[in-house]
Amino acid sequence: MPTDKGKVVVGVDFTLSHFNKLLQENNVSDGSHNFLYLPSGELVASSEPSFGQLPLPPSKPLVLTPEEQKLIDDTRILRVSNKDNWAPIDFTISGRPAGLIPDLLYMVSQSTGLEFDFFNGVGSKGLRNAYSNGVLDILTAVPDVPTNQNLGSFSQPLFKSPFAIAIADNQNYESLQDLNGKRLALLSNWSIISLIKEKYPLIDIVTYSHVDQALRAVSKGEVDAFIDAQAVLSYVSEQFMINDLSYHALNIENDLTLSLVLPPEKKALLNIINRAIASLTPLQKQYLRQKWLGSNAEVNRTGVVPYVELIDFAADEAYQNQLIEMNSDDDDFFYYVRDVRRGGHDQIFFASIVPKSSVYAASEEKIRTSIYGSALLLLVLLPLAGLCAKPIVRPILQLREENKKVKQHRYDDVSVIPSRIKEIHELSASTYKVAESLKEHEKRQEEFVESFIQLIAQAIDDKSPYTAGHCNRVPEIALMFADEVEKSQQGQFAEFRFNNDAERREFRIAAWLHDCGKITTPEHIVDKGTKLEANYNRIHEVRMRFEVLWRDAEVDYYQHIIDNPEDQKQAMETLNETQKQLQEDFAFIANANVGGEFMSDDHIARIRQIADKTWLRHFDDHLGLSPLEELKASAQSETLPVEEHLLSDKPEHRIERINELHFDPAFGIKVQVPELQYNLGEIYNLTIKRGTLTPEDRFKINEHMISTIKMLESLPFPDDLARVPRYASTHHETMKGTGYPRRLSAEDLSIPERILVIADIFEALTAADRPYKKAKPLSVAIDILYKMALDEHIDMELFKLFLSSGVYKQYAEKYLPAKQIDKVDIAKYLTPQNNETSSV
Repeated sequence: MPTDKGKVVVGVDFTLSHFNKLLQENNVSDGSHNFLYLPSGELVASSEPSFGQLPLPPSKPLVLTPEEQKLIDDTRILRVSNKDNWAPIDFTISGRPAGLIPDLLYMVSQSTGLEFDFFNGVGSKGLRNAYSNGVLDILTAVPDVPTNQNLGSFSQPLFKSPFAIAIADNQNYESLQDLNGKRLALLSNWSIISLIKEKYPLIDIVTYSHVDQALRAVSKGEVDAFIDAQAVLSYVSEQFMINDLSYHALNIENDLTLSLVLPPEKKALLNIINRAIASLTPLQKQYLRQKWLGSNAEVNRTGVVPYVELIDFAADEAYQNQLIEMNSDDDDFFYYVRDVRRGGHDQIFFASIVPKSSVYAASEEKIRTSIYGSALLLLVLLPLAGLCAKPIVRPILQLREENKKVKQHRYDDVSVIPSRIKEIHELSASTYKVAESLKEHEKRQEEFVESFIQLIAQAIDDKSPYTAGHCNRVPEIALMFADEVEKSQQGQFAEFRFNNDAERREFRIAAWLHDCGKITTPEHIVDKGTKLEANYNRIHEVRMRFEVLWRDAEVDYYQHIIDNPEDQKQAMETLNETQKQLQEDFAFIANANVGGEFMSDDHIARIRQIADKTWLRHFDDHLGLSPLEELKASAQSETLPVEEHLLSDKPEHRIERINELHFDPAFGIKVQVPELQYNLGEIYNLTIKRGTLTPEDRFKINEHMISTIKMLESLPFPDDLARVPRYASTHHETMKGTGYPRRLSAEDLSIPERILVIADIFEALTAADRPYKKAKPLSVAIDILYKMALDEHIDMELFKLFLSSGVYKQYAEKYLPAKQIDKVDIAKYLTPQNNETSSV
């Protein structure tokens, strides 16, 4: 068309059928497929053959009056609305009308002679505007609800279906009432939107222009549910391969009823159409149900790309503009996807799927001929080549075997390969020298690593004079015991062996590192020999308070006799009685501080009674404090002197945890963490029922195992030392799962781990350098071990082997003083008892 500037603009419009033809004619091969489609998967054009429509069953001509016939003859072609995407009711396939309503109107056309021209491509709102402006004569698929009655005259119902709901979770929404507070998807311009908003204002309605968009929004969790006709949900979910949703009927007062709407002036035509609809034969009705509404609808996938991968590729630019090889139905294909609009607002994608076999088919024959020719030539030349190459190939193959030995660290097996070829001989000699150098280097490296590990263990032992030697002695017991277990042919131990020296070294290193976490444990906790001990034994502070009370009693005595000389005798008796009580109370406190006996409830009550006694403090206890102590001290002003309790649990005794403990789930740590880092309360500590440790102290000591795990798991151990962190961190576990820090049980613990459990306990029982206990005679230590075996703390069978092999005695003679080694009657432990159990 000419423009005002003298130029000419040419517009070209291609039909979709033309695109279909182009795609079919330009296929790479018979097995390839080409598509133009939208991001949703809806087809624009395809190289696939057009879907074959079932022929419409013949209609009976409608008996018309002369007036009706003249009306039809005078009526021009009726323009009818056609929605783009409301399958299977009313939709388009590559621009052509499809669905139940278009087919029904085709049948009406056959029986009446009326001609229909379908109008689509403008959306639901556009169709209604076109009808209101007189562009369209008939509006299809209109819900028969009050809000639509002003559109014109309604035909008799064309389609009636109950409402259904699509959901992604297991929620059971039975009615619209259940959707209050939820996000509900509905098709835009639906007439029922206003009804739902009016009756259920708490429902948050989100509108979409297409059914597949709404279903995908439910699938992605953007909305909670989507409501539409049951037939629509079933059809579209299958059509667009949306398989992760569930559908069920929704209890709504009225079903969805759809009709045609014509302007009031076309009432006479509407009557003819209604009669034609009413005269549909049973065969025609069955045809419509089978084609569009049945569970086996024949065109469910028509109009959508038949490969779900193409929809995924359209959504992700990483898969576009490149060949992607994939397997489908046991065949390999190349996929290519491109956005032909190049990122425009309305994207259209071109996709080509080509069988891999067709890509290579053209060159396969040439390759096959070349292979056959080359093979024939090789068959002729190989014998000659083999004869000539034998003197070279044999030493090279032998040299390869020597290189494998080096790779496997079998340096002692490496030898020089004799060969008349100088270069091969020199290369073999070089390989031998390399093996010798690597052997020496690895030996020095191993010696360095073990020396460093022993240095760490020695540092931990040196940290506390009371545990000196523990880290050195446990490996001795463990290795002695492991040797005996390997020799044993009894029960579960018959199959146990270290497969090589590397595994034995792995166990030895784990034994050396079993307490490496103690490097983080404060000395005053490890060495805590009394209940009041912190960095020093606070019994001396308590004694000084008793001294103050002693002096106060004397001062009271002298003041009394000055004021009342005649009561001197009575005052002396009171003084003696008070000082005697002070002596008894301090002796009781001092004895409780040692923690040697179980503390009964009566004893705890007496400590609290003694604690209630008071004394006067005349000096400011805020002076001379460290910055950290000043932070904890009370800011309240006080008037001296201040009355203080003889024993107390003060706020400053509560040491808060600076950093919250977090454990990597991969470590499997299962421990109860106390609220406080430490609790130094005097009453709290003195009332410990057994031993000298508070729960906070006990956790701090046990925490050394967690530190061991963290330290060792963070090291890049080579493959031959990979089990060191595990072996080193399980010696406080028990057979019945009550140990720490992972609460492992018998089935979780290997034989090397069980050996380390016994080695650690036996050394601790016989050690003479612990502040909280005296060294146990050998017989007592063995008896305690036996009771622990009965209690499923240690492995009963290993315990018996520990005795029968003589390991306990061998260790005692080497490390224990002679006075500690008494006679042990092992027979009574080796004889099976009724209450014995063994953990396998």
